[in-house]
Amino acid sequence: MKLNREGKSRILSSSELDILITYLPTNKHKLIAETCRRTAGRISEVCQLKYENVTCNSLFFPKGICKGKLKARNIPVSEDYLVKLHQFKEECAEAGEETTPDSFIFKGRNGSITTRAFMKQLNRAVKATNLQGFSSHGFRRTSLSSASDAGIPIRHIAEVSGHSSMAVLQGYLSVNEGQLQKAVSVFA
Repeated sequence: MKLNREGKSRILSSSELDILITYLPTNKHKLIAETCRRTAGRISEVCQLKYENVTCNSLFFPKGICKGKLKARNIPVSEDYLVKLHQFKEECAEAGEETTPDSFIFKGRNGSITTRAFMKQLNRAVKATNLQGFSSHGFRRTSLSSASDAGIPIRHIAEVSGHSSMAVLQGYLSVNEGQLQKAVSVFA
């Protein structure tokens, strides 16, 4: 568990994530969290997305915003997520914000919202929900672990997450007591 910026972020259940997101103050913060959750994107990547990165059924993470700037990722997203994203764009346009293709989706004072600004609000929501040990990287860890728990092959998960090393990816994935019990139960 992560405490004082040390350790790994806590992995939450789907219902815990739902609750946490409701405690975020604005639609912008909620959609950032939802984007991290649905794409396993890093907060730094999500904050830099532009409207041109939204396709009819995916989000494109250009290599310039990805960690290491080595490889782009195209992440399929659900129809309900895209509806939320388009509604958010309409709200922004009605509020007079620029929503051209080269505009940041999640605007801050000087360009895109900063990870620090998002983290401030996330930390408040974590305190309010008593989900200590959760950080923005927990969205990524939770997404990747839930995919693994659902039996998705690790190679497919790596394609979504952008990990080139399976060893690094495996460090993200949780192992719970039930999984350990199941492993031990099939020992010869």
